[in-house]
Amino acid sequence: MILDSTVLSKEKTKEIANLVGPAYSIWDSLRLNGIGSTKLNIHSYSEDFKAFLEQDNNNNYCNIELRPNGIIVHLNKRATRYSWAIPFYKLSIFHSDDYSIHADGSFLRIKKDDLAKKSRAFINKILEQKAHNSTINPF
Repeated sequence: MILDSTVLSKEKTKEIANLVGPAYSIWDSLRLNGIGSTKLNIHSYSEDFKAFLEQDNNNNYCNIELRPNGIIVHLNKRATRYSWAIPFYKLSIFHSDDYSIHADGSFLRIKKDDLAKKSRAFINKILEQKAHNSTINPF
């Protein structure tokens, strides 16, 4: 689900929480050693993202937030924030020349540059949480 999250209403917040779980508390964030990635440089993307990522010629960046049942990819463009909520059962992450995040036919490819190297441990944490979640919540 991709939505404009610049100003979140209670309905949008509830919809996101139903899809990927509520936000972690500060204590849970400390226990997990962080629940957010650094800024990541977007290399390419699917048609679903063209409308708002091609608004100007600036580089496109995102960051990833870990939730109990999935992730949220946050994209900031001008004064607008978009969020892509992905439950673990729909999430696929591929490592090749870049990192590629896929769900529901949409994708973002993230350059493996210095920014991504800082988030490698976080991406591995997402994969571990996905594996753990799939063992306790199978389809």
